[in-house]
Amino acid sequence: MLGLMISIPPRTATDAYFARTGGSRRLDVVFDLDLGELVDGHHVVARGLELSGGEGVLHYELVPGPAPDEEERKGPFFWYWMLSTEDDLGTDYRDDNGGAFDPSGGPAAHGVRDLGGPVPASARLLKVEFTPAAGWTPPRPWCRRLEISLPDGGVTQSWA
Repeated sequence: MLGLMISIPPRTATDAYFARTGGSRRLDVVFDLDLGELVDGHHVVARGLELSGGEGVLHYELVPGPAPDEEERKGPFFWYWMLSTEDDLGTDYRDDNGGAFDPSGGPAAHGVRDLGGPVPASARLLKVEFTPAAGWTPPRPWCRRLEISLPDGGVTQSWA
């Protein structure tokens, strides 16, 4: 994989997001992993999981953040990559792919993606699979799946 990943920037956009919450939210499992160019012109950098707020949430950054005119040039939802979740307990997770991201651009833009429900505290392995944005084929290998050991956060990446 050498040479295929970007130099991962500091977690500045994600840290700023959590600072705006007044400390009421945090990453429960922290990792900084380049998932590849899941969006045309942007790498998705997974920053970690928030598990304690009810719904399981993946925090990520688009690197670089979107340009102001990008949606006009590439079409609506050009940024809409997908994920699906499963765990070692067989929990039923929704596939609604809800979430949001900061469209203001810059070197990185913070985003969140719902895992499809709460992750049970007794789960020991969480698998999160990724699909690039519709109509986009990444030019280089991309991360198809993360296998995350809970609660310690050890992560294995599987590449496509």
